[in-house]
Amino acid sequence: MTYRPDRGSTLIELLISLSILGVILLIILGAFRIGIRAWETGERDGDRYQRQQMVFSILKRQLSSACDQPIVSEDEKPTVFRGDSESMDFISSISVVPGNESGNVQVAYRVGSGEEGEGYYLEITEQNVLTGKGDKKRGVTDEPMAHRLIFGAHAVSFEYLELTPEAPEWQAEWNPDNDAGLPAAVRCTLQMDEKKPPIRMIARMLPEADRR
Repeated sequence: MTYRPDRGSTLIELLISLSILGVILLIILGAFRIGIRAWETGERDGDRYQRQQMVFSILKRQLSSACDQPIVSEDEKPTVFRGDSESMDFISSISVVPGNESGNVQVAYRVGSGEEGEGYYLEITEQNVLTGKGDKKRGVTDEPMAHRLIFGAHAVSFEYLELTPEAPEWQAEWNPDNDAGLPAAVRCTLQMDEKKPPIRMIARMLPEADRR
């Protein structure tokens, strides 16, 4: 029998083959891991986007149905609308909180911050407006629970459009002492991630005479 030196594999060739196989497996596992992370990120972003659109829809419905009706309070004088960059108070003919009765509701939106690292949240409270008769004053029902609409946001803020004689102007506050009635529109800016641009929603506040 003639000896053939090329038969079989040497130890070095075997080690090289195993090294190449290991590199290929690492590349495959790395690509699989990247794909899983991208899928999880896309699913999380999709859930956030749906929640943002739901919150913007709620804001638009209530703001477009705001009533030119004063809010009665024992501590402050009656006001139709009050707002700043982190809060809004007004009366709307549409309720979005489950369990509230039909009729007008006093609405309060509040921006708050959780513990360190948890970001900002946006919550809503509603109270059914009680219309008094005779000498009875109109009031609201008992203090309701707050319902959190957005949480873990990088930033949430409100702005208000005033129709001045010169030109429309956005302002960070709607103070009844200086601003009469309802603003022409409200703009909400929401930024969920510091590395991503914010999204904005503008809700026009229609006079009751224009609602059909």
